[in-house]
Amino acid sequence: MTRLSSISAQGKSIPLPTFFPDATRGFIRSTDSIDLQNANIEGLIMNTYHLLTEPGPSVIKQFHGLHNYTSWPGTIITDSGGFQLLSLVYSKAGFGKISNKGITFYRGSKGNKKKYEFSPSKCIETQFAFGSDILICLDDCPAANATEAEVTLSVDRTIQWAKECKQTFLRELKQRKIPESKRPLLFAVIQGGSIKSERKRCADALLEIGFDGYCFGGWPLLETKELDLDIVQYTASLTPESLPKYGLGIGNPTALVQSYLAGYDIFDCVLPTRDARHGRLYVFANERNTITQETIQNFWSFFYPGAEKYRRDTAPISPYCDCYTCKNYSRAYLNHLYVVEDPLAFRLGTIHNLRFYTQVIGQLRSWKS
Repeated sequence: MTRLSSISAQGKSIPLPTFFPDATRGFIRSTDSIDLQNANIEGLIMNTYHLLTEPGPSVIKQFHGLHNYTSWPGTIITDSGGFQLLSLVYSKAGFGKISNKGITFYRGSKGNKKKYEFSPSKCIETQFAFGSDILICLDDCPAANATEAEVTLSVDRTIQWAKECKQTFLRELKQRKIPESKRPLLFAVIQGGSIKSERKRCADALLEIGFDGYCFGGWPLLETKELDLDIVQYTASLTPESLPKYGLGIGNPTALVQSYLAGYDIFDCVLPTRDARHGRLYVFANERNTITQETIQNFWSFFYPGAEKYRRDTAPISPYCDCYTCKNYSRAYLNHLYVVEDPLAFRLGTIHNLRFYTQVIGQLRSWKS
């Protein structure tokens, strides 16, 4: 099978496969743009819900978009924010409500009390104000324990909202006089839970509307926390190979490789940055930093820099890693930073983990036929 090698958004080429760390509020904690570029990060995903409430579209628009506001020259994807909003609506009474028109919520991302109306049109208009390279439609993500009837309603809403998002997208392109060669991309999200017939119904309807790419929506993990490879692979099979497939939220190293083999091209996840802040760093299991289809389950492991045994260790995290942290700091010094909880530990750990992920992506790119 021949895989996509790249896509183009706003005149910029995006190599595939690729991994975008979650810069939810417009930043990766403890790092700056130079740190990210030095780790070979090519793009970031930011969250429309969070940025809508703080600092707000008017502030970002003043800077002509997120690229200038955040000093990030690479690709920016903005998630619709629907996953986060609906998770809060389902789990917190009084946070908000959902209807066929969209989502109403009463608190900003920092807890401030204010009423927000978040419709499919508002979602797309906001992402245009952000200057995003890839926009994602508002979708209705059901709870993990949703009933069959709730999943069906979720798919109905996802399809209807996708139609409204596409209409708004086309209107914005026309009003802004954006030529085809410079336009952003619009991706839709395939819902349906673990019910394959609902997944197919959703995908078929979205394909009829027509989008630049398609995302796996919902919860990709089983109760065991392992990837639900069956539903992830099935969902990928519902869209053509000629269009990119985005595994939203899929980012455990093993799950990422499994999902790539299942057909996905774009990945994002909070894990590498969150794990770095909690003293969990990633290392390859062999000195060549290689992955084969036989070693997918065990090509990596955690390194815990805060462990007492590293207190006097003069070696880097990994002698085979070329990241800034490994080239300049010892395990002993990292141990000290993590023990005293200095913010420098989080920066150096994050740099290392992100470089690990870009090395994984480099391996996958070398697999392509």
